[in-house]
Amino acid sequence: MNIRSRNFWHIVLISFRDSAPESVRQEIYDRYQALDTDCGGKEAGILFWRVGWNLDQRKKVHLIEIAVFRDDAALQHFRVHPKHQEITDILRAVADWKVGDLNIVA
Repeated sequence: MNIRSRNFWHIVLISFRDSAPESVRQEIYDRYQALDTDCGGKEAGILFWRVGWNLDQRKKVHLIEIAVFRDDAALQHFRVHPKHQEITDILRAVADWKVGDLNIVA
């Protein structure tokens, strides 16, 4: 990751509803592991990608996504990518989420 540029950090906190089966939770987790590659990877401006189970369950946040995009255009391209839309459609039925985007100049 080039730390001497302006990057867009994208953080998503996902909370599964109590009714979400474990198998669906696991499917979503598994899909998230390759979503950066599925959406074009570094060539598409996705500079960093991590999705994992939250270690602190006190606020019922189950999954955390942390991504760094080259610029706003790369982030917007990711948002409309069909693979991202696909996982969003699955999530909509079983979870709620909060998104935070930061423009960090390093």
